[in-house]
Amino acid sequence: MPLEQPQSIRTIFFDAGFTLLRPHPSTPEICQLVCKELDLHIHLDQIKQAMLATEDYYHRQVRHNRHTWASEEHINELWTNYYMNMLRPFIEEHDEQRLHQLARAICLEFEQHTSWRTYPDVLPTLQALKTRGYMLGIISDWGISLGPILRQLHLTDYFDCLLISAAVRHAKPSPALYETALQRANAIADYTLHIGDTYIQDVLGARAVGITPVLLDRAAKLAENTVDCLLVHSLYELLDLLEVAHEGAQA
Repeated sequence: MPLEQPQSIRTIFFDAGFTLLRPHPSTPEICQLVCKELDLHIHLDQIKQAMLATEDYYHRQVRHNRHTWASEEHINELWTNYYMNMLRPFIEEHDEQRLHQLARAICLEFEQHTSWRTYPDVLPTLQALKTRGYMLGIISDWGISLGPILRQLHLTDYFDCLLISAAVRHAKPSPALYETALQRANAIADYTLHIGDTYIQDVLGARAVGITPVLLDRAAKLAENTVDCLLVHSLYELLDLLEVAHEGAQA
């Protein structure tokens, strides 16, 4: 599906997690390393299985409290409880104090920039867009640690505005979050794109205020005929939609 009148787009908003940033080396490996530092030794496969078993808990919590990402306190509570539940099978007698210590240590590790990396297509894409004069921003469901993470990864110079749900006090797909982004960027919805990796949060949220959504499917699990929006599998394909020249292979 081509983008109608790509030359009309002046502002582009990006999601952060799994659009620009990915855990490094991986979420299970980070959990394993933190636990090892606190004298809990778990095989990586066991952590992966425990994470799968805890996914239902995560989705239930987010579904029951749609405003979780609009509060730093609620975000911390969600992740602390998530990791406590994940690690509970590995702690004798379900020692809640020990579980809380381990869970908080993992949460704090994810607040460090060293636990995150950009995808290979991120910097070339941002450089190409910045060179062409686009207004760029980030709209992300994240805690306040995202700001320092982006600064440490040398990304902030590319962006004109940063909308973090915990700071703005609105979470995706709330129209209020996207409307605030338009105001911060002094942008017009008709001339704006938002790209992210989730349909409900990114596509429906952006569409609700008239921003053109682009769904990023890095794992290439979707086909164009299965979604009702623009679909790309890398940020290089976003450049192609915008008819912006770039160098680089598909990510």
